[in-house]
Amino acid sequence: MPASPEDWVAVLDRLLRGDRLAFLEVNRLVTSYLQQLRAWDFRDEWDDLRQEVLLSIVANARAGRLRDAQAFLAYARTITRNKFVDRLKRRLRCKEREVVAWDDETARSLAPLPEQGASADLWEAVRTLPPEQQRVLDGIYTQGKTYQEVSDETGIPLGTMKRRLRDAILALRRRFADA
Repeated sequence: MPASPEDWVAVLDRLLRGDRLAFLEVNRLVTSYLQQLRAWDFRDEWDDLRQEVLLSIVANARAGRLRDAQAFLAYARTITRNKFVDRLKRRLRCKEREVVAWDDETARSLAPLPEQGASADLWEAVRTLPPEQQRVLDGIYTQGKTYQEVSDETGIPLGTMKRRLRDAILALRRRFADA
């Protein structure tokens, strides 16, 4: 059972002095927070995650930022959640890079379009867009690259790149809605 709130300041002081029992108490607290987050899918990374949290707690305690028992508990809970979410995001990013099975319709839609008829009008309209929007459209629709690849190649942050793509598509829709 974790120590009572008034004991955490003493536990933290003992931890900073190198007391192994204090380390185990804080470790148990962090582990209980991970269990509350249902982080069981991260068992292979559990020790690394717990260690990151403990190092952050020690660094902030040494800096004098964790003097109040309630603040310590809130910080420990928050930093545990944040570190867990960071790992979760990293794992999801890895899944984004996996190869997606394409159906025939998707493959046709991403194939370079011959510039004739309606598609010629579309690419002419694309040429009237701002250069940064043209680069994004070209990378994704002409070259068939992923959002992340276009972001990395252009140096545009992923969120900004997605916004430019959305703005470009909306501008094209407005242009052709009026036609």
